[in-house]
Amino acid sequence: MEKNLTCLPKIGTGSLGVAEAQSTWSRMRVKNILNAKGYIVGRCIGSGSYSKVYQAVYRPVLLETGPGHAIALKLIDRRRTSKDYERLLPRETVAMLALNHPNIVSVMSIQEYGPFVCVFMDFCRCGDLLQYVQVRKRISERRSKLFFRQLVRAVQYMHDQGFCHRDIKCENVLLASQDYVKLTDFSFAKQCSEPKRGASELSTTYCGSIAYTAPEVLKGIPYDPKAHDMWSLGCVLFIMVTGTMPFDESNIAITIGHQERKQYGYPPGLKLNPAILDLIDRMIEPDVSVRATIGQVAEDSWVLV
Repeated sequence: MEKNLTCLPKIGTGSLGVAEAQSTWSRMRVKNILNAKGYIVGRCIGSGSYSKVYQAVYRPVLLETGPGHAIALKLIDRRRTSKDYERLLPRETVAMLALNHPNIVSVMSIQEYGPFVCVFMDFCRCGDLLQYVQVRKRISERRSKLFFRQLVRAVQYMHDQGFCHRDIKCENVLLASQDYVKLTDFSFAKQCSEPKRGASELSTTYCGSIAYTAPEVLKGIPYDPKAHDMWSLGCVLFIMVTGTMPFDESNIAITIGHQERKQYGYPPGLKLNPAILDLIDRMIEPDVSVRATIGQVAEDSWVLV
């Protein structure tokens, strides 16, 4: 996806105001408005409890011919969101517009129509990392390193800019091609420190999926969000090279116990590079004071070689 879409407004609000009666709004009405502005909304490629993601094309109204720009549209229905999400939405918007990195999904435009928020962003054609792993059972060491290096660069950039993601998981890693991944979904992202300052402001918001969530977050105590990102990143690497989850998420209390005792196992008969085992062990580390930082991971010998 080209990033020089200067024809797209960076942020805008629909001419039909949010004060209008909420019941008159529908996804179809928003799609019709967008179509008149040159956005051709196609099939749904993903959905959540309060949003749907569509494949779309943007072709300026004055441009009568040509293929247009392939993009993705995340359509958020604020009538379905929780109070927590309403509180987090401004943070998500700030993060999406502030971050600019080749391995982070770019946002070109954010527009509002009644209760709907339309987020226009990169279209990644090859699905997400979880789907990729499920089809192949697990990923080779070479390809895992290729993907992991890109994720490390994305997270290092975020942390250097003072942002944390707080929901890193395979579903939030998209494949722009078979060799190129991008981190997406900044629903829980926030600015947690000044750029290049290191130490983070502690968070208290529960974020993420249990299978990728650090024990301090599951226990509900104030936590370092950058350290939480590192735990989640370790889980992603574990899943890539094994095709399995490191922890069972069916019972939180049991999960926390296994996390704190480092009781996670590798599939029988699977022989992995000891360097991978060591790196995962340093990331899926319950003691936050010794858990690997993104800088340490970026300098790890397995990642570098």
